[in-house]
Amino acid sequence: MSAKSWAPGAIVFASLIYQRANTGKMFVANGLPALWLAYFYLNPLFHIIDQARGFAFVNYIPHNSSLDYQIYMTIAFVLIGLMIEFVTCKHASTSWGARS
Repeated sequence: MSAKSWAPGAIVFASLIYQRANTGKMFVANGLPALWLAYFYLNPLFHIIDQARGFAFVNYIPHNSSLDYQIYMTIAFVLIGLMIEFVTCKHASTSWGARS
């Protein structure tokens, strides 16, 4: 959200692409072919959904996702977001959004 004040058009476009890409993450990871699994493997949301499915269903054991990956990526994304927020608060001006 803090990056939106630096490049509003690009951030809106990037968030739209991210939202569209995450609509199909409800695949069962153990049933995906290796080719499809490579497309989803770097997304932390894919790991979170697969691990949650493993906790919710007794007979499902997540083989293709990692609990560590989603924790480390979440920490990394939160730290990057806090750094961007700090820089934006220091340098952002209220006149950026003003229209003349």
